[in-house]
Amino acid sequence: MAGFLLVAGINLLLLDLAQERKQLLKTKLEDERRLSQLERARSSMAAASVFSSAYGAIDEGEGLAFYHRWRIYVAQTGKQLDPLVTLLSSPLLALVLGALTFLLTQSVILAALIASLAAAIPFLVVSKLRKARRNQLLKQLPDAYEMLARVLRSGQTMTQAIRGVADEFSPPISDEFGFCWEQQNLGLSPEASFQELAKRTDILEIKILVVALSIHRTTGGNLAVLLLKLSKLIRERERIRGKLETLTAEGRFQAYLLIALPFVLAGIISLINPEYMAPLFDYPIVLAIAAASLILGYFWIQRIIDIEK
Repeated sequence: MAGFLLVAGINLLLLDLAQERKQLLKTKLEDERRLSQLERARSSMAAASVFSSAYGAIDEGEGLAFYHRWRIYVAQTGKQLDPLVTLLSSPLLALVLGALTFLLTQSVILAALIASLAAAIPFLVVSKLRKARRNQLLKQLPDAYEMLARVLRSGQTMTQAIRGVADEFSPPISDEFGFCWEQQNLGLSPEASFQELAKRTDILEIKILVVALSIHRTTGGNLAVLLLKLSKLIRERERIRGKLETLTAEGRFQAYLLIALPFVLAGIISLINPEYMAPLFDYPIVLAIAAASLILGYFWIQRIIDIEK
């Protein structure tokens, strides 16, 4: 019994030490995250001026240079990606895969097609990451707006409400609101910090909030009620988007199946009877037209089911 109690006591002690260490690591990571947000806010304040009008933040992307817009686009993924590296990887992939295809097939048309597809890979990856993060933000926005409204109704300021969202929510919205809070600590107004947030995220619901804050600053009004209405609007849009995806699920599955079917059948036939498929590669223009048609069909489907369009 004494041995059992000794082992149990040692286990409890080790467990307590492990939990304490875990809590210390969590606190350290939280402090490092806030320090990184502070440095990011300082660098952004030093690098660019902030527009005084809410519409300036919304329309700022118009007329910018391509590389500047690409940097904003990559930053909206929330990943530590280098815009220049991602941009240069496109021609590099096109050159390598196009050259390999030409060496293997001696077909200029097929090599050009493969090179075109390879060049689009970095842009598709960045677009996919950006869309996933924007969807996460949209899912968190209704609860965040409701919390902002509750804090404002309790008599607190907008800065305190933003800090509450940054502390209580999980990333990515906690990171974005924490960044806004750090900007305000450096002297930026809530309206201007939300202008920067709208520029970084490029989400319509946040742009609406920017305009609402600008109007509230000049004419007054019940900002808490507006936030609750925006939360309800976002939930309704998400409900419609989910219903649209449900109604189009069968059609999208059929379309994707038809897109994948030629490649699957070509692979199976090539394994069973390679000589049967060999004459097809003597006409690379046919393969190029077929691949281009499949790609066009894919983007056409995406355009139809995109509720934002």
